[in-house]
Amino acid sequence: MSKVLRELSKIGEKTLRPEVLEPLKIVSGKIVACEPGVFDNRSFERLIEPGSYPVVAWWHEDTQLIAAAELKLSDGVPVRWEMATKPGQNIDELEEGHIFGYPVDTGLGCFADQEAIGKMSEIEARLVRELGEDFISFYDDALDDVLMEHDDVWGNFIVSKENGLNAILFRTGYGDGFYASYWGMDEDGQIVSLVTDFNVL
Repeated sequence: MSKVLRELSKIGEKTLRPEVLEPLKIVSGKIVACEPGVFDNRSFERLIEPGSYPVVAWWHEDTQLIAAAELKLSDGVPVRWEMATKPGQNIDELEEGHIFGYPVDTGLGCFADQEAIGKMSEIEARLVRELGEDFISFYDDALDDVLMEHDDVWGNFIVSKENGLNAILFRTGYGDGFYASYWGMDEDGQIVSLVTDFNVL
């Protein structure tokens, strides 16, 4: 278990400071963690109940970096962690020291409903049509203004005003890398959170 996960299993820990971001809307029950703009819409195998859930950025006090992002599914305290996997991924087949996760090369990650990822791909296609040669990238033309609302650290990207579908964006620790997510279980074995660890600790 990583140091981040160990600390999130404790109460009153001082090394990590939580910042509650805006809530994430889930309509399909299929949750995706990925770099926004890559549009990898393969969701995790485990489903969650549709609803609106708070997202928490866990800041490392010494480095002032986001060490982890958490989707809080209940008020329960996680005491056990399980790596989040997608269909076809088998933890038992991983070599020692290896993880399942997602790559980042813009220093940015997100949580989103699977349907929201599809909407983001549609938004990019529309921007390409509308801007033509002036289109730079999905990051520059769609995400940059959203991030600047929160000092370029995190953002709430609304992908559909009709049903409130969104993606919560956040900086990934030191930036680029490959990051795993983990389901947090309480003492009764119920899932209480989903955490992506950005390898800061």
